[in-house]
Amino acid sequence: MVYSNIILNIFTYLVRIMAKVAYLAVVLVVVAARMLVEPGEALTCGAPEEQRTGAVCNVYTRGDQSEPSGECCHAYRALRATAKTREERRQLCSCVQEATSQSRYNHGANAKPAARIPRFDSLSEKCGLPFLFSADPEFDFKT
Repeated sequence: MVYSNIILNIFTYLVRIMAKVAYLAVVLVVVAARMLVEPGEALTCGAPEEQRTGAVCNVYTRGDQSEPSGECCHAYRALRATAKTREERRQLCSCVQEATSQSRYNHGANAKPAARIPRFDSLSEKCGLPFLFSADPEFDFKT
């Protein structure tokens, strides 16, 4: 009887220790996983969202439409949603400035990239979004 109580106490003690070890292991795995995951995917110039926005908003930014289409605003919102942090917004601004000046969509009668900048910049207001940056290469997005 005495031995069975001792064995039961040892068993109970070991179960409690194993439960604590398992809990700590789970906590460590969660912490390690959070450290390995970046806060957001790095933005890449020419990403699908940027290409889609360029394609569907081209008619507006080229000056062939007086207002951006609903599809253009939807694509522009999706593009802006990719930039959640300050650094991501800076990167997006840089990508947009680069794309506006070197765009494959800059061809034809209305190919002048500089003429597209005010139209691109008006997308924020026309699509009901706050102004974040300009497509103008002179705009300092680093501040």
